[in-house]
Amino acid sequence: MNSLTSFLSEQLGSHLSQFDLTVVIISAVLALAAKPIIKWLSYGRQEENHSQVRIRVMRVLNLLIIAAIISKTVLTSGLEISWLEKIVEVLITIYFAVLGAQIIHFFLLKRFGKERNYGEQTTVTDSYSSRALSIFSGFFIAIIAAVGILKIIGLESWLQAGGVFGIIGIFLAMTQSSWAPDIIGGLIILNSRRCEEGDIIQFHDNGKMIVAQVFKTKFFHTELLELRNNHRLMIRNDMMRHVVLHNLSRFASAKGLRECLTFNIGYEHLEANVTAMFERAFTKFDESTDMREEQFHPEIRVLETGDYAVKWGVFYYIKDIKNMLAIRQMLRSYILDESIASDISLATPVLQDVNANFRKVE
Repeated sequence: MNSLTSFLSEQLGSHLSQFDLTVVIISAVLALAAKPIIKWLSYGRQEENHSQVRIRVMRVLNLLIIAAIISKTVLTSGLEISWLEKIVEVLITIYFAVLGAQIIHFFLLKRFGKERNYGEQTTVTDSYSSRALSIFSGFFIAIIAAVGILKIIGLESWLQAGGVFGIIGIFLAMTQSSWAPDIIGGLIILNSRRCEEGDIIQFHDNGKMIVAQVFKTKFFHTELLELRNNHRLMIRNDMMRHVVLHNLSRFASAKGLRECLTFNIGYEHLEANVTAMFERAFTKFDESTDMREEQFHPEIRVLETGDYAVKWGVFYYIKDIKNMLAIRQMLRSYILDESIASDISLATPVLQDVNANFRKVE
């Protein structure tokens, strides 16, 4: 910092005023310190991409302030440079508005945010109170910054009735159907705790079943981590309120989530043999992994007796919801192996005349 001050003093000190030199030095220091500042203001939030964007925004504003001051200095004194001074003041106003909004959100998150554990990491997420107060404070800071900028550039007349704020109000009223439902929907989701960050949810989108983990509820959309194909899915907050949403992380019993696998097996196999086959498969699965709640034995039931086959249901409990799909696949693999060893086909047989078979036996 001393070397930076010395360099700026030697190269520009004779041309810059004391105020301009101070602003340049502070801007340079803030640009270099943008990363640790943003990291501190993140307060445990795991938003690497968003943090990088904020760091770039802060640094760009700092560099623009420095560039505007140096440009004002380099230009000959015979030129009119008052517009450059206004640009510097506008950039400084924007910078402190952005920084102030982040500082206020930091304290709101610290006071009203919720801590969550993801493995060995502890993160802090927005709550209804922190999100609502952040929106209000951001809007208030934006108004103050807009008023200051209009006064700096000499457009005080726009502050009169029917001026710029009237135009902004009309624009917001005309477009409220596009943004208001999603903002309100996000606040309702946070307040109702219908689904929180880290929860595993299940819903249907155009007939396709989606199983995903809630990653982040933002102003206009909710980010989900789709478990089946391992990709990020973004869905509007308003849509989240209108779908039938199953929160698989909220158990109805202390046993955990009750899952069911179904199989169509022919009538020629006795109930005892089919039950024993399923139990052997679960025993081998439990011996190789601890992903299932082993203290609760699988519940093996006949669900339907149709024309083609008997529909069997195998119920079991899990608490590791994030690996729900992997557990299903592994269990089906173990049951398939055991069915082959037991000579019990899992393929749906052709339509049979069961009564005719009984007549033959008689």
